[in-house]
Amino acid sequence: MKPRKRGQQYEISYRCPGYDKPFFERFETIEDANLRCAEIELARARGDLRPPKKAGRTRKEYITVGEYLDEYVELYGLNHWGDSYLSCSRHRIEHYIKPYLGDMLLQHLTVHDLDTFYNNLIDAPAVVLKGHRDRDKRVSTAVVKKVHDLLRSALNQAVAWEYIPSNPAEKATLPRHRPKKREVWTAAEAKTALELCKDPVLKLAMLLAIGCSMRIGEILGLTWDCVDISPESVQSGTASLFVNKEIKRCDKSSLQSLLRRGHSDVILTFPEWKQGESKTSLVLKGPKTESSIRRIFLPQTVIDALIAAHTEQEKMKTFVAEAYQDFGLVFAHDTGRPYEERQIAKKFKTFIQETGLPSVVFHSLRHCSTSIKLEISNGNIKAVQGDTGHAQARMVTDVYAHTHDDVRRNLAKKLEEDFFRKGEPQKQISAASSDPTLAQALQLLQDNPQLAQLLLAVSKTLPPK
Repeated sequence: MKPRKRGQQYEISYRCPGYDKPFFERFETIEDANLRCAEIELARARGDLRPPKKAGRTRKEYITVGEYLDEYVELYGLNHWGDSYLSCSRHRIEHYIKPYLGDMLLQHLTVHDLDTFYNNLIDAPAVVLKGHRDRDKRVSTAVVKKVHDLLRSALNQAVAWEYIPSNPAEKATLPRHRPKKREVWTAAEAKTALELCKDPVLKLAMLLAIGCSMRIGEILGLTWDCVDISPESVQSGTASLFVNKEIKRCDKSSLQSLLRRGHSDVILTFPEWKQGESKTSLVLKGPKTESSIRRIFLPQTVIDALIAAHTEQEKMKTFVAEAYQDFGLVFAHDTGRPYEERQIAKKFKTFIQETGLPSVVFHSLRHCSTSIKLEISNGNIKAVQGDTGHAQARMVTDVYAHTHDDVRRNLAKKLEEDFFRKGEPQKQISAASSDPTLAQALQLLQDNPQLAQLLLAVSKTLPPK
């Protein structure tokens, strides 16, 4: 880039990222023009080249998508998001949005730009965190949808802040996404699994997932002060547990950001057991949502398992003595150290491989529990919702309820028996209900047409009265 003589002045022209047209600046001397050229080249090398700030030009006119998203996280995200969503959003912005759209001017972002971005993203390699497998994994349609949801929310806020007149993400077209069907055990398979499981830790976790519809984080974060299995409660049928926290591994930087704003719901940060610097911390924190705070009444089988676990833990405390770090957790290692989700998941995967049961993930047990409870409660959605802790009742039926083939076969059988086959004779049975013996006989004949035909044939051979 070199200055050009224009009359008595010197003119330079250059392009900025995100702008279609070049910018022009004029100087009185060649020295000033060359100095400005050097500044532009340095800014371009640093990646922060911006248009000249002319009179009347506002920040809204030259802010890039990347700069705006940083502002959006700072002003909006830290005031509205939890640590998990904050961490995931930052990851998606840095690894999936900024490399494609970061340098584009926010005001120039179009529906076509987003459509192109989504289609390019679907073919890109996924960013896999350190320590995770599947390094050859590609970006899935599910990830694209989450990126889109984040952009749509951010651009809606940009409209509210008057950065842009309308939200281009509202009209963008996403690659077709087919949600993967979650495999869930039938009631019979779940019962078989509980009978086969010999690991007391895994079995108790499975009992709480199936019997109480709890999430794995809620199970591992359960403390004894929230478990009421006293003899009085058991006898009165009011034995219960109170779900009000969960164990989770969280990104340290996100936690610190929320702590500075006073928005963190962390109750306890567990000490580090591994040497070396880690980017995450294991914490005991508030539940996923306000609706997740709930009381769950316990079946006797779950009560018995909790009593056995408490007895065993007290023995271990006595044996280990001062070496036991007591955090009050129901699920704890021999030294009191908490269990993590990955440890239970590993136990569960090994158990499935050894038993040959259908392959499912641990969270599927919560889906299984919801389906079983809906069936045995005759579709009492509100009662089931009270156990699952969903904010919206439709989640119980739309997402977590699973209808298995055996249930549908039984439904067809009942339809045949109660509708097609009975029909009008049902009225006769009702009329004869005053005579229980006669009603039973009529019901027997109705359920056994061949027997009825046989008796009819025999009656024809009998002499008339």
